[in-house]
Parts: sequence; structure tokens; C-alpha cells
Amino acid sequence: MVAASCSLDEAGLSAQLARYRAVGDAARLIDRQPRRIVLEGVGDVDREVEELIAVERECCPFFELEWDPEARRFSVAVAGVDHEPGLDAIAYSLGLSD
Repeated sequence: MVAASCSLDEAGLSAQLARYRAVGDAARLIDRQPRRIVLEGVGDVDREVEELIAVERECCPFFELEWDPEARRFSVAVAGVDHEPGLDAIAYSLGLSD
């Protein structure tokens, strides 16, 4: 599942998916709303989170990404209903949905 407005090529998508999976595997979901996902207890994947955010800000700037390394909390949100499918793609990439 890929958001329609994503500008990554196939190799970029594969690498980004691997980063999302590493983050999702190392955390627990604490909040899931139509426009927001919050993970807590993110394990020792700081480099992956930082790379994930840098890439995502370049290819899909409509995502609101927050990372608090001290609290081990990572969140992704969108402002409007038009980008909710993109957030569903993120949930899939984190391993939160089938």
C-alpha cells in the first residue's frame, strides 16, 4: 500500500518500508485515530527514526512527524481528510494493519 502522492522510487520505498517496520517492531501502539498514530516504547532504532523522518519530510511533507527520543515516542499525523489514506499507508508500513 502506497500513498498516491508519494514521490519515492521503488528502491526508496523499499528502504523506507524497512525503516517503518523497524520502528513498528520496536514499539507499541498507544493511540490510533483517523488522522494520528502514536507509538511509545520505541526501542533502539534512533537512526532509523531519524532517517525515516528526513526521507518522509522530503517526499511527503503533508505528514506531521514527531520524535521524542527521551520519551521513546514517535507520532505521525495529517491535518485533513484528504491525507487520511496516506496515514493508513503509514499504519500498514509500521505493521499495524493487514
